[in-house]
Amino acid sequence: MTSTGHGTSIEDYFARLHALIRAVPAETAAVQAGRVLAEAVTAQIAVPPQDNSAMDGFLTPPLEAPCSLQVIGDVPAGAPAISPAPGTAVRIMTGAAVPDGCEGLVIPVEDTDVSAGPGPLPETVTIHRLPPRSHIRRRGSHIALGQEIAGPATLIDAPLLATLLSAGISTAQVHRIPRVAVIATGEELLSGLLPDSNGPMLEALIAATGPVSITRLCCGDDPTELRRVLDSVVQSDGGCDLIVTTGGVSAGAFDVVHTVLSQHGEHSWFGHVDQRPGAPQGHAVWDGVPVVCLPGNPVAAFVSAHLYLTPVLRSLRGLPRPTGPRDRPAITAVAGGEFRAAQHPRIQPCQLKFDGTVTASPPPGPMMRSHHVGALPGTQGFVLITESIAPGDTLTVYPY
Repeated sequence: MTSTGHGTSIEDYFARLHALIRAVPAETAAVQAGRVLAEAVTAQIAVPPQDNSAMDGFLTPPLEAPCSLQVIGDVPAGAPAISPAPGTAVRIMTGAAVPDGCEGLVIPVEDTDVSAGPGPLPETVTIHRLPPRSHIRRRGSHIALGQEIAGPATLIDAPLLATLLSAGISTAQVHRIPRVAVIATGEELLSGLLPDSNGPMLEALIAATGPVSITRLCCGDDPTELRRVLDSVVQSDGGCDLIVTTGGVSAGAFDVVHTVLSQHGEHSWFGHVDQRPGAPQGHAVWDGVPVVCLPGNPVAAFVSAHLYLTPVLRSLRGLPRPTGPRDRPAITAVAGGEFRAAQHPRIQPCQLKFDGTVTASPPPGPMMRSHHVGALPGTQGFVLITESIAPGDTLTVYPY
């Protein structure tokens, strides 16, 4: 079914796109930063896995007062535990094993007559003061065996990765890595009249969202050729989860993406979204694969990718589905220049300055147009402008 829209809102188009997206299937794989959990995971070992010392010092039996003790051995991290008998002590390192259930104390080396740092095992140790606590970490005192570590739809970032591995979780049910095809269209790209900047730009933006397998192609304005390219990516070894096109989405005689997907795709929609830049937008499904169709002008493609494509990729990867285009990280800033309103909502890339407060300013020069690709470098986020913002006003910035 094909429909053509006029003046669709950003919110409605955002919801329309997300209606096409389903998270990629799950697989059992090694936990890795950037992957997304498909099921809850629970600790396979306790943290800490055994009673151990929280300090470099000396493990002693329970003591009532400072005293001198005979030193009977060394316990570096990874060595078997040694239980000190009454009147004795064991030199012990941070993280080294303490006998299960030991009710003694770890005396920090700084509270003894033994010098800190490397040195031979002393025959005796004199304790100057007793610690206010035992300095013994108990098995499972931080994470208990079987405790849930994280739920489904959770991104494995560096902190979670360290926690999973510490809790004995080396594999999990995770959503597999998405496979995305990027197709830049336009006869001018094939002829060399214009360089393909959108394809590499979109590839970079997609790659920055997390682990993803990307195929990048270029196609002219021949409908038969575009159909062949679309078929090739969906029928490739391993298939494809999402197709992203750029260019050819308006209503011109040679707007090949619009033509082919309107006539031969499913759930296709092409029309104008109430925004600038990037009013012409479109989507479809090709042989079961969602297709997000971005405009061809570079700034329009860039802001549309941030507004629509990166949230789509979050949903595709199995992360929580956003509720709307503003459901994303945001910061409050002070306007360092004028952000002028226009007849339509405007997506304005901006530069940020952090100097105690956050200042957001439009790039220098004339108001950015959809072809002003040279104004993009140095921008770090965008402002969604529906009314004019004067210098000194507060505004919401959505960082890239």
